[in-house]
Amino acid sequence: MFRFSVRMHGRWTGYAIALLSVLVSSGCGSGGPTMGRVSGTVKAGGKPLEAGTVTFISTDGQRPNATGAIQPGGSYTLQTVEPGDGAVVGDYKVAVTDVDAAALNTALPGAPVTAPKSAIPKKYQDSNVSGLTAKVERGSNTKNFDLDEK
Repeated sequence: MFRFSVRMHGRWTGYAIALLSVLVSSGCGSGGPTMGRVSGTVKAGGKPLEAGTVTFISTDGQRPNATGAIQPGGSYTLQTVEPGDGAVVGDYKVAVTDVDAAALNTALPGAPVTAPKSAIPKKYQDSNVSGLTAKVERGSNTKNFDLDEK
């Protein structure tokens, strides 16, 4: 009886390893959504913004949004999960703010924050009224935005 149980145990272990190998090999690969790398510049009245955020808001609600910090000189690179990974392929509404997120931090948690004044029209902060849109395609995408000052 002992030999039978060891032999059966060995057989079941072999089956389990074979099944696990099939499951793991079929699960390999990206498996995630198709992404497009997105970068560009943001200007207001022809001058580059020096700080702020660009946000791509999914038009269908099925894709995650993507954001990018505006660097000195107006450049930005989008990220969805990891820095520089871009955005899921598809159509987006775009919002832009020129307020540096670091300026909203306070020395004491919960202390009131005086938000810096924005130099761009408030409409750009809301993707529903900004009038800015973008289509992200597979591969590398350059999306530049030149905002009106009014």
